[in-house]
Amino acid sequence: MRRGLLQFLLFMSAGLACQPAPSASDTGVEEPLPDDGDNANPLCPGPVEPETSEVAALSLPARTISTLTGAYIASDQRSTRTRMVVEGQAALALGPDYPSSVTIALDSVIDPRCCCNPIPGAITIDQIGAIQGAIAVEQTGPTTFSVRVSEEGTSTFEVSGVLAVPEGGLDACSAYDDTRELPVTLLMTVQAARPRWQIEIPAECGASAVIQSNRPLPITTAAFDAAGLRFSPQNVEHPAVDVVGTGVALRVREGGAPSDIVATGDGSVVITPADGGASREVSVIPAARIDAMDVVFALPGVAGGERPLVDGETLEGFHRTGNRVVAVISGLASGGVPLCSEARSEDFEVTSSTPEACAVDGRFCESSEIPRGDLLTRSAEVIADGTCAVRVDAPAFAGGAGLGAEISVTLTGTESMIDLTP
Repeated sequence: MRRGLLQFLLFMSAGLACQPAPSASDTGVEEPLPDDGDNANPLCPGPVEPETSEVAALSLPARTISTLTGAYIASDQRSTRTRMVVEGQAALALGPDYPSSVTIALDSVIDPRCCCNPIPGAITIDQIGAIQGAIAVEQTGPTTFSVRVSEEGTSTFEVSGVLAVPEGGLDACSAYDDTRELPVTLLMTVQAARPRWQIEIPAECGASAVIQSNRPLPITTAAFDAAGLRFSPQNVEHPAVDVVGTGVALRVREGGAPSDIVATGDGSVVITPADGGASREVSVIPAARIDAMDVVFALPGVAGGERPLVDGETLEGFHRTGNRVVAVISGLASGGVPLCSEARSEDFEVTSSTPEACAVDGRFCESSEIPRGDLLTRSAEVIADGTCAVRVDAPAFAGGAGLGAEISVTLTGTESMIDLTP
């Protein structure tokens, strides 16, 4: 987002109770603009039609990884001025659904004593040895080696090589002697287990997970070893799962994960790991059954310039504040049970009854996650000093009676606000 302002957003509740939506638009109230793409913001594309058909049940195969990459961290305890020692670890799942062999790349190393970037230069592997455990290790390239584990347990081995350091590559690092060839030893530990998978739901969802229709399932998968300890295999992104809907239709994009499954309707979804692990159930409700919502109104800002908005107040001077009144849905509930799904921006209308001071315009999105709620893609641009009155309505909520919240504040000195263009 422009000037990176919104990554520092802090939204605070205006303490407003939800109010019934008006039966008709008030005279002079600005109508919300359609999300027709005329003011497109690439950070918040408009709603799109599903790419796949909806079904009552589906099965997702396991998604696996056969190549492990990433930077290694040098050990400041084991390394010397003439040799870099790296301690590496890998966790691998055993089973017919997972790759029996994985390739590991030793292509970059970070030494915290040499700041935070990988030490420049290419590593060439010379030797693999000191193999212990039910594991086979074989060099497959100048910087890669393959690992095949046949039994559960822990295995170890060592990989030796040389880091070809370009001239000046160690100038900013006093931990090693200045050299063009720095010996490197990787001490590798591999843990292998046959995972037992579980379906997990975020703790904030509570005992019963309830989501709004047409939202992704709030689920993740977790693996445990034979001892019941959490195990995170690096060769598996997610296990195979079976999903069955009752009263709902299911869809998922091609190659999607369990958390990408979208449920539509009024009913429930049961998710079960294909290996026979315990099932989890998620309830799905339509918009009409949502009977409570919390709305946060705020002005975005940076370096302490954000401003919480309280109905009826007067604010003056905005040197680190953006020229926009935003609305965030900080919570939805049905029958006193909080929903465990993000608010759908298309369910809400944002209007201004004071367009001469603040006018609702094109879609506007924040570039990183907002921890306290879901930012609506409509907001009111502050145009001039004066009273700014903004209202949020969800006409389909509460059995079609709708829910709403509004705020009215007086803003002066708005010429000092930072321009935030959608």
